[in-house]
Amino acid sequence: MKPGAPPYEVGMVDVRDVAEAHVRAAVSPKANGRYIVFNAACSILGLAEYLRDRFADHPLPKRELPKWVVWLLGPIFDKTITRLFASRNLGIPWRADNSRVVKELGLNYRALKGPAEEMFQQVIDVGLVSK
Repeated sequence: MKPGAPPYEVGMVDVRDVAEAHVRAAVSPKANGRYIVFNAACSILGLAEYLRDRFADHPLPKRELPKWVVWLLGPIFDKTITRLFASRNLGIPWRADNSRVVKELGLNYRALKGPAEEMFQQVIDVGLVSK
């Protein structure tokens, strides 16, 4: 993604926060129903910004590609990016409400930068990314 990142957002959370939410939901008398556990919506470009300081020697994207470019060229370069996926998912803000987890379970989320750096370092260590 050195030329740019697709305009795609997901809800991000440290897996340790997910585990903590599960434990709290299991033991809390306030727990009721289902919970959406995520810290923040983050784009691929936003994730690259978290990583840029520590992994400056890796080709991280510095800009976001227009949706139409990814729609047109994405399937040519990556078979997992279909035009249907691009049409339905790119450029659309990811929105959800995690307030019940905070209110009812008292969960305080970790900052995303540290876990993002740990994840990327692990990806490097297992050889999925190279310079």
